[in-house]
Amino acid sequence: MIPRGATGTSGAPVEFLSAYSTPPQPGNSGTALIFDKNGNSAGTAVSHTENTSEISIQEPGFYEVSFHGTAAPASGVTFPLAVLFYLQQQGSTVAGAASSHTFHTSSDAANLSFSQIIDVTDTPAVLEVIGSGGNFIYSNIGITVQKIGENS
Repeated sequence: MIPRGATGTSGAPVEFLSAYSTPPQPGNSGTALIFDKNGNSAGTAVSHTENTSEISIQEPGFYEVSFHGTAAPASGVTFPLAVLFYLQQQGSTVAGAASSHTFHTSSDAANLSFSQIIDVTDTPAVLEVIGSGGNFIYSNIGITVQKIGENS
């Protein structure tokens, strides 16, 4: 007979939110990307209002932020065109949370993504994905923010 271990308690409640946008939208350097829909969510630590760029974090802790999307040059741009998508937390760039592509033709498109763990100590905290480098079109973007632990 195999001994049975002690029955444990369930872990901390799951806290996450996903948001996305599928229709192509224009972007230009320095502007935040708009997420027009919310996907799945659980808990109250992370929130987003549809058709806005801001993801709000209401509880301190460590969070994993994952982003993906497609970018293409807008019409009338000069090539080569370098486009960068990056994460901001409270208006400051998050190190390691960026992705870029250099476009050489108007028919070029690229999938951009990043994933990073952030430390949130002051709440509410605001996250945004910013596009820079020139005029571009973005589509099929998605972001997931999940609380993965407590900070000390």
